[in-house]
Amino acid sequence: MQIGFTSQRHVLPGGGYLVQLSLNAPTQLNALCHEMAELLLRQLRLFIEDPEALGLILDSTTDKAFSVGADLRRIRESAMANPGGEAVEAEAFFTSEFALVQLIYQCPKPVLCWADGFTMGSGLSVLAASSHRVVGSAVAASLPETGLGFFPNAGLNYFLHQMPGKLGLFTALTGIQLNLADLLYGGLADYCFDSNAKSTVLAGLLDLDWEEDAEANAELLTEYLSDIEAELGASLPGSELKAHREWVDQHCEGSLSALDVQLESATGDAWLTQAAQGFRRAAASSQKILYRLQKHCEHHGLAEVLRLELGLVSQRIRDPEFSEGVRARLLGKDRDPHWCYATISDVPESEINALFALL
Repeated sequence: MQIGFTSQRHVLPGGGYLVQLSLNAPTQLNALCHEMAELLLRQLRLFIEDPEALGLILDSTTDKAFSVGADLRRIRESAMANPGGEAVEAEAFFTSEFALVQLIYQCPKPVLCWADGFTMGSGLSVLAASSHRVVGSAVAASLPETGLGFFPNAGLNYFLHQMPGKLGLFTALTGIQLNLADLLYGGLADYCFDSNAKSTVLAGLLDLDWEEDAEANAELLTEYLSDIEAELGASLPGSELKAHREWVDQHCEGSLSALDVQLESATGDAWLTQAAQGFRRAAASSQKILYRLQKHCEHHGLAEVLRLELGLVSQRIRDPEFSEGVRARLLGKDRDPHWCYATISDVPESEINALFALL
């Protein structure tokens, strides 16, 4: 059975070793499935428990993608296999995936995640949860979930809420692509390197003076990455998030319908025009769920946000909006989903209230 990742041990000259877990399902762009999530979770637990394992590297064997997130095709199949009942495989996947993100986030040892190529959905969540977050110059990050009749999950609502102002909410509502500078400004990454520098940067880890003290190792890794970034760091484009921060904060304070009107009128700005197109492609019901969920995240830590998300995804994957979004965008690829609601104002508040009442 193909498990979807490779595992290596890099022995350190002073004793101990580094673990490297590399996602390895290139034909699926490292889309995460239940088996992968469960085995990665098991490997992470073994890493934490082993005193000889001093640091963890998470990356991909292909430069095309770190991960495009969950395998939504399989999730849809699981939900449709038992109409009105439990989606056994899908729910098991989400439970494992969410536990994986939580464990990465609270891992007592340093976790270096190197993301390059397509980094989407829960792939972005794994990056954000890591202690040392590195992106390559070819990274293409986005949150396309609302355009699929779904919403960001796997802890993303926690990390989105940590972004400056309303940028996290706006990013998820529109599915706008984030560049290198956006990821750094938004607090989703810490370091950026030219993609060709990866082997050099990772090889240098073996020459560091690793200790048994995890906190000292985290500081050592921070210093190393900061120093080598000055030499091998990627040249940064301008951050569109930073440039549009004032506009986003101003217009995301009101209702979703009001934001839609403002995006409609922002015709002189290419980035906002692209964001407007993404906003209108999305399922209005997904946007309303996301908007409510972001408000719920204001005073919660990652564990509670994951609990809320798990309750919501278990319901949403049975919704025809999700099935239709995956069909149109990923299966039939006609890219013309027929949503249940044409506009945000058409989505009944009672429907959203009922979802959250079950949490």
